[in-house]
Order: sequence, then C-alpha cells, then structure tokens
Amino acid sequence: MSRERLTVSPTDGAAATAFPLATDAALSTLQAGGNAVDAAVAAAWTLSVCEPSASGLGGQSTLLIYRSDGTTFIIDGHSYAPSGASIDTVSERQQRVGHSACTVPSTPATLEYAQQKYGVLPRAAVFEPAIEAAEEGYAITPLQHRQTGWFGRQMRVSPGIAKLFLVNGAPPPVGHVLRQPELARTLRRLATEGAEDFYHGEIAQHIVNDMQRNGGLLNADDLAGCSLPVEREPLETSYRGMRVLSAPSPGGGRNLLFALKLLEQMLPGGIDAADDDTWHEAVALASYCTFRHRDRKATQSNGCVDETADELPSEAEIQRLVARLRRQGPVQQMNDEEGPGDTTHLTVADAEGNVVALTQSIQSVFGAKVAHPELGFVYNNYLWTCPRYSHPNQLAPGCMPRSNAAPTIITEQREGRSSPILAVGAAGSRRIISALLQTISQVIDRGRAIDEAVAAPRLHGLVSGKVWIEEDIATLDMLARLRQRFSEVQIKPPRSFGMGCVQGLQWLPDGMIVAAADPRRDGTGVTLNSSCEMEIA
Repeated sequence: MSRERLTVSPTDGAAATAFPLATDAALSTLQAGGNAVDAAVAAAWTLSVCEPSASGLGGQSTLLIYRSDGTTFIIDGHSYAPSGASIDTVSERQQRVGHSACTVPSTPATLEYAQQKYGVLPRAAVFEPAIEAAEEGYAITPLQHRQTGWFGRQMRVSPGIAKLFLVNGAPPPVGHVLRQPELARTLRRLATEGAEDFYHGEIAQHIVNDMQRNGGLLNADDLAGCSLPVEREPLETSYRGMRVLSAPSPGGGRNLLFALKLLEQMLPGGIDAADDDTWHEAVALASYCTFRHRDRKATQSNGCVDETADELPSEAEIQRLVARLRRQGPVQQMNDEEGPGDTTHLTVADAEGNVVALTQSIQSVFGAKVAHPELGFVYNNYLWTCPRYSHPNQLAPGCMPRSNAAPTIITEQREGRSSPILAVGAAGSRRIISALLQTISQVIDRGRAIDEAVAAPRLHGLVSGKVWIEEDIATLDMLARLRQRFSEVQIKPPRSFGMGCVQGLQWLPDGMIVAAADPRRDGTGVTLNSSCEMEIA
C-alpha cells in the first residue's frame, strides 16, 4: 500500500500499534496532556477491544520504558500457573484449549501499575478510548474474518466465545460492526474500581464462577495472590557499536540479543559487504541457532532454575558457533515444531522524549478458544508454553511460562548523550525474534527507513531444520542455497501473517521521527506535530 510521509518533529509524539483505533487512542491521549505511559496504556486497553485474537484482559503484558533522563527499565508483567496446575491435573490438550489452559491473567494489574505510577492522567481517562470502541464497535477487517475462520469450529463448541465473536455461528463478515457491550461494562468497572476488582472483587468472583462451571483451574486464591509486576533492569548488549536494550527472561530479549551478536559476527562488514542472498542465509541461520542454543541450554538445566539464563555466550563461544554455522552442509535438527503463537505490540513516544515499547499477548490466536461470556474477554493459553518434561519452566503450580516478548530500544551517543534511534517490538511467537532481527539489521546495516524495513520480505529458520521464506525473495538461487543448509524450505505468501508483525519508531539523525506499522496486519503508525499534521504508515 502506498502511504504518504510528512516530515514532522519528534517532540510532538508518535505511535505505532496493530490497529488504527489503538493508534488513535495513543495520539488522542497525548493530545489530552498524557505522557507516553498514559498513551501506551490507553492503546493497550483499546487493542484488548479491537484485536481480541491477540491480547486482552485475560493475558499478560510487558513494558520497556525509556525516560527522558536516559534511564531505562522493564515493567515485567509475565503471568504464572494456577496452584492446581501440574502434569497430573492438566492433559496436553488441556494445556492448549479450554479453561484449564489459562495462567493467572496479569494484564490488568500490569497496565494499571504502569499508568498509576508513571502516567499523569486520571485512571479513567486512559480507559475512555477502549470503552468507546467496545460500545460503538469497529468494522471487521479481512484479516480478522480469516482469523475467526481458522478457528471457527473450535469457537462454535464454546458458548462464551461463540456468543462474543461469531455471528449466527459463523465468522463475522468483513465490514460487520462488532460491538462488545459485555467488555465495555468490564472496562468501565475497571476504570471506576481499579484492577483490585479483577483480583479481589466482583470481577474476580465472576471469573471464579466461570472456572468452576467449566472445569478450569483458576480459583479465588490464585487471583487474590496475583502480585504487582516487577520492575527490572533490561538486558543489554551492543550491536555495531550501538546499545541494545530488551526484556529479560522469561521474555525473549536474550534470544534477540544473541541473534544480533551472531549476525554481527557472520557479517562483520554489515549488509553492504554481503549480497542479499548471503544476508538472508545469515538471518535464517542466526534465528535457527538462537533457539537451538536456548532449548539445549534449558534441557541441560535438569529442571532447575537457571540463574544464568539471561547471560549471553562469550565472544569466543559466539565465534565458535559462527564458525560451525559457516561450514557448508545441513544444520542439525531437533524434534521441535513451532506453535502458531500470537501477540501484539505497540510503541509510543511523547513530547518530552519518553518512550514506551509494550508487548502483550494471550499466547495463541484467540488464546484458549474460550471466553467469559459476561465479562467479554478471552482467556489465555499460556500453559501451552510450559513443557511437561524436566525444564526450568516445567508445568507445575506457580510455574512461569516461556515467552518470546522482546520490546526493544536501541540508543547511540548523540550530542554527548545516549539517545534512542529505534524502539521496536513484534508479535508472532518465535518469529518475533527473526522479524526484529531483520528489521533492526535493515535499519542499522542497510540504512533503510523503519517503514521500509518492517515491510521488507522475511525468512525464518526453525530448530526442526526447516526454513520459512516469503515468496518475494524465494528466487531459484536463494532456494537452492537454503536447501543446502535446511531440510525443508517452506514458501509463505508475501507479507504472511505467520512471519510476525513489527511496530516501531525510528529517530533520524536530523531529529525527525518515523512511525511504522507492519503491513502483515491491520496497524498504523502515526507521527504528529503541533499543527496536527500527520504521517500515517
């Protein structure tokens, strides 16, 4: 899609989200006097309405915040398993689908904590766009129609989710205005009573009753025991001399930083020193190696919590890994197929120079494929990411599921201080890492604008020995090259939903800002100036 770009000042704010109404929510919140945290939380609540397949009240959220004074920190809102969860009480199928698949939802607690501590607006103000979207509705997009069709059969057998998201038992047609009065009432109560009600009050009791009726594990003690999110230091490394900050475990930041270090070693001269096919092959190998290394390390921990989980390999070890990857011949294979996890991401900057990168999820598309019919939200299925074998995240009471969420900010020294040049994040399970790896490298190594980098064709190496590649770059030479290294090459359509979805902001050397939303989904990126001129990406 052709989009017009206007040059505007970064001091006026910018936002990129996965749905236009969420981007509008962020910008209207900034214009109402809110800061980047207010705007990000307003957009996150709105995505809970407009992108229910990817996130919502029944999921989890993580924020990476860069403050105008240069400090950066994580608000870690990862969820954890109910007290009754174990390999004896939950079957493999129940980990994936149904009420038993749900971890303790942490999004309400996380968003409220962030906004109340670091925002400047009243709590109710950041709910207004989401409540309006739920009450007035929005038009179903072609992507949303397809998504509902993918899981229509599963949704039809669950009265709660069928009531909320199907029309006469079928996916709503494109253009159908979806109104969600149940969710609007829940959001209005949260705006008035606060997240306390979700964990201790009337909303909590409704959740417990629903779980009891449907064989779920969440009980009143699980909800009441939900703690506030934890503020943590981000993980940090360098890439081409720039500072890269991302989310610690159980998030995916370590995987992204490791992939960047691999790519840096494989292409020491950057993209300019390599042809496109060489770069694409290096990206596929880096994404493959990152998860192979992670999964082997986790398995070798024998189920114990690994205190070194976030440590990157030494330079010497990375060099050894790169030397092994450079050898011609097929990569080693592991018996590990990737699930179709889904997520959403948004990035916001305000006039004072504060930046928020926020990733939230209900794990799979439409989570556990069940929803609370009176409260209007979908339950997550994060127990699916808890292995049933010996592992630090093994399925057990209180275990913390694995996540690939990797909100990321890259800074460099400008005019004597560390300033952001990129703030990005993505959706798409493990494709989060490969999508961000390619976007960051396209911007830093090739000098592309972020909107061009986000839209560029992608590929992704799997630990099973397969590789996915979008059709645009699947030339005969490229396919032949990949088949020498990977056991199977699967060609995806251009701008494939399954290849991840990046939202981000880029600060140009002249001080201008570019906002980008991935064309693989429904988002928009918008920058504003004081005369309300906009650039929409």
